[in-house]
Amino acid sequence: MNKSEHILIGLLTLTGVLLGVLLIGSIHSQEAYAASSSDRYGDYIMVAAARSSVNDLLYVIDIPNKKLLVYYCDKTMNTFKIVDDRVDLSEVFRVSRPVAR
Repeated sequence: MNKSEHILIGLLTLTGVLLGVLLIGSIHSQEAYAASSSDRYGDYIMVAAARSSVNDLLYVIDIPNKKLLVYYCDKTMNTFKIVDDRVDLSEVFRVSRPVAR
């Protein structure tokens, strides 16, 4: 065998070992648990969304007031700014009733 064959065998062996480690790691991964982040037993639902690599959005549903609030998180400035607070969920999810005939 020449030098290039030894290098190829070494790379293939290394690739096989790495794939084996990744497979074993994915089988034994830890479970994720959800926790409540509200302080009044479910008055708020919060969801984070990535806008870009340095900016995130935080959606907050205020259940008692039936409002959707959107905050802009700027990681470079360490600040939160409100983007939109005009979404009235009672209007969005209002059920129209059919007219009786």
